[in-house]
Amino acid sequence: TIEGLAIVGLASAPNAYVAGFALAVCGAGIGATMVLGPSLRQAIVPAHLMGRVASTSRMLSMCAAPFGAFLGGGLANVYGLRAPLYVAAGLLLTMTAVTATMTSNRRVEAALRVARPDPVAEGAVRTTTM
Repeated sequence: TIEGLAIVGLASAPNAYVAGFALAVCGAGIGATMVLGPSLRQAIVPAHLMGRVASTSRMLSMCAAPFGAFLGGGLANVYGLRAPLYVAAGLLLTMTAVTATMTSNRRVEAALRVARPDPVAEGAVRTTTM
C-alpha cells in the first residue's frame, strides 16, 4: 500500500522535491517488501522445495520486468510520462487489496506453526551442553 501510494505521489508530484520524497518512501517500502517476503517464504516453504519456489519467484519477477517496461513505454508514448505511473500504482494497489483478502496474520502464524513445530510442545526433550 505504501509503495502504491508513493507511486501516486510520484506521478502527481508538482516539483522535484516532492518526487524525490515519493521515491524515498517507495524505496523504503520496496526494501521492507524485499526483506519480509523472502524471509516469510523461507520460513514456510519446506527445505526440499525451497530451490523450486525461489527460482519460480525469481523467474516470474524477471519476466515481468521487460513486459512492464514494454507496456509502460507504450503508455508513455500515447498518454504521456505520468500515465505508466498511475497505471502501475493502480495495479499495485489492486493486487495489494486482492492479496490482503487472501491472507491474514492468523493464517501466516498457522503456516509458521506447521512449518516449524515447537519441539517443547510436542514433548521433545531439550539437551544443553556446556
